[in-house]
Amino acid sequence: AARPRRTPSPTSHPRVHLDAAMSRRGGGGGVSREDAEEEAATGTSQAARFTLELEFVMALANPRYLHHLAQSKYFEDPAFIAYLAYLRYWEKPEYAKYLHYPHALYFLEQLQRPEFRRAMENPRAAEHVFSQQFYFWQSFRSDRLAAQQQEQWQLQQVEAAAA
Repeated sequence: AARPRRTPSPTSHPRVHLDAAMSRRGGGGGVSREDAEEEAATGTSQAARFTLELEFVMALANPRYLHHLAQSKYFEDPAFIAYLAYLRYWEKPEYAKYLHYPHALYFLEQLQRPEFRRAMENPRAAEHVFSQQFYFWQSFRSDRLAAQQQEQWQLQQVEAAAA
């Protein structure tokens, strides 16, 4: 019987193990029995699986990669769709903090929708999503700074009126 897949612990990340080892200065540690059994069954350690899944989720931030997956018919495979649903655990803060590309979570959410998966088959749609992502990155910082300056100006006006 197939065993259900366990969500890897964020403490399985190699950097976390290094930090923990440094803080313990040689104390205890080791691999839990459950992790050892899963590694024997899957051939992959929790730390390796955490890293692989982290890299895959971050790759989902690239609309051109999503187009490649759609063209390769991955989005028609029910097992792959189930895997995408399983990966939603990355939305939890204790996992999301490891992501370098926050757009990956947005695309992971969108990939739960069949309409989006079908749209990514179309090269024009994929390029449109790519260009919108670029425009967001291009203007996000300047838009955010302008909004902060506007808020500061309004706050100064309110304080001046109250004085």
